[in-house]
Amino acid sequence: MTVAQTQQQTGLEDLPARVAKIPRSIWRRQTSFEALPGGIRLAVLTSPFIVRWATWLIALLVVALADLPDENIRFEPYLLVGTFIQLVLLTTYVPVIRPYVLPRLRRFTDTPEQYDVLVVGLIDLAFAMAAVYLSGGWRSPYFHFALTALLIPTFFLSFRGVMALSVAYIFLYLFGLAATGEGLGGSWTDRNLNSFIGAMVTPLLVALVPNYLGNLLRELEEARRDAVEALGDSDLLFRVARAFLEGGRVIDTTMPNVTGAILDSGRFDRVALLVPDDLHAGAETHAFGMALRDLPEPPELAEIFAGDAARTVAVATLPAPFRRPFESCGWVGLVPLRTAGAVEGWLLAGARERPEAILHEVRLLDAIAGQVSLGIRNIRLTEEVGRLAAEGERIRMAREIHDGIAQMVYMLSLSLETAIDRVGSDPDEQRQRLKDLTALAKNALWEVRQYIFDLRPLLSGEEGLAGAVQGQVKEFQAVADLPVELRVTGEPHRVPLATSAALYRIVQEGLGNIFRHARASKVDIGLTFNDGTVSLSIADDGIGITEQDPGGRVGYGMGNLRRRVEDLQGTVDVHSEPGSGTRIDVTVPVGGDE
Repeated sequence: MTVAQTQQQTGLEDLPARVAKIPRSIWRRQTSFEALPGGIRLAVLTSPFIVRWATWLIALLVVALADLPDENIRFEPYLLVGTFIQLVLLTTYVPVIRPYVLPRLRRFTDTPEQYDVLVVGLIDLAFAMAAVYLSGGWRSPYFHFALTALLIPTFFLSFRGVMALSVAYIFLYLFGLAATGEGLGGSWTDRNLNSFIGAMVTPLLVALVPNYLGNLLRELEEARRDAVEALGDSDLLFRVARAFLEGGRVIDTTMPNVTGAILDSGRFDRVALLVPDDLHAGAETHAFGMALRDLPEPPELAEIFAGDAARTVAVATLPAPFRRPFESCGWVGLVPLRTAGAVEGWLLAGARERPEAILHEVRLLDAIAGQVSLGIRNIRLTEEVGRLAAEGERIRMAREIHDGIAQMVYMLSLSLETAIDRVGSDPDEQRQRLKDLTALAKNALWEVRQYIFDLRPLLSGEEGLAGAVQGQVKEFQAVADLPVELRVTGEPHRVPLATSAALYRIVQEGLGNIFRHARASKVDIGLTFNDGTVSLSIADDGIGITEQDPGGRVGYGMGNLRRRVEDLQGTVDVHSEPGSGTRIDVTVPVGGDE
């Protein structure tokens, strides 16, 4: 048998079926007396004893003052002394005798607290019924004393047990009536028939009422315990989720926070998270939560920990690196970290003491593993998105440099070679050629500066949109040697980043088009801040726009500008006449301050 098969046999899949086969006694409810809250235990212990002492005092008064037949007092005062000793022992059992008896009972059973108080109550009932029999049965001064002896055992019995005990009590009482005094043909059959019927029904009522109250108290306690347990589970899952939020986007810094959160909950004493880079041979497996050396490779771990369900495992079946860290644990749970059919790792958790509800603890581990595996998957997807974004940005920059700067530099080099070859020719031609070369060099410089701007964080710092546009204007003036007038109207305020970025790009593209195509002598830019809107205008005195596409959008640059404004649900107007320059007016709404 392989290790994996051995572990599979230790799973909890058949636990409900095995639990269903456990016989349930009709004499004892499956509730530990020690599990009851202190206030309920106090009520269970003190209330019946107070009532018992009251009924004993009644018996004392009846014996001392009432005119009873000889069969009811023939064993007095021995019955009074005996029942007094019985009550003293019963009253002192829990605070005095029980702490001495319980350790010795545990030699024979693991849970004596589930039945020792019940057994004491049944013994008390038997002695009380003996007192009724010895005191003549009918008109016995100990009838109520025996009746209240039902209070303690019926609190712990099931309904069937209560009914069986009540019927047994009635038959024993009938036996006492038949065997003592006037016998079955006594006076109770005619003159005291009502009292007899009451004596038969009263034990049922006395037994059922405390049994109902006991069941109600147990159900309330179980509901309270379930609520506390659910809150504990929710708190643990919240701790795990918060550990991912606080750990960042790196597995090596997040997983220690996760294992720490699981340990801090106090539910487990040992926790190990195994996260391999992948499941191929040679990949590294990272262990978090405890120092583990000489770990098997991921394929071997996948074979050892084969299985999709959470389960318990025997410490002896664990791989060698795990046995010593978990050897002090009474039980160990194992659950795979699985998302979308892929195994992200494994979670092992152990406790020194076996929990009362192992199935619950394993299901809790399964819920924790779901959160952990999802967190690991999100971290890895974030890393992959970042890698793909960086790769895409590199490809974009390479393409733009190739299509832009590289071409300009190539043209510049060809023009310089031609200029060298024509040295000494017509001076006017040489002067014009040098002017063209200067313009080409400035254009290349403009492209380089725009790439540098694209590589810096857009609109970083506290300068806002107005400051970013001012910086763009300064860059343009330094390269193009064109005067630019920037007017900012209204109180500048910070607007949403998406709006700021779009307006910044519109200014960038507008100035680029003016530099390349407009042949302008000056540029005017207006930036207006209103309540709920921001307006931008770009005007030049260049040659204007002469070509329009069939859809009314002017050129590729204008189409790109319109798409940016439409994404912001704004408006754009382009006014241009050949030879009279161009004016672009943009207005976009702003939903609130940034």
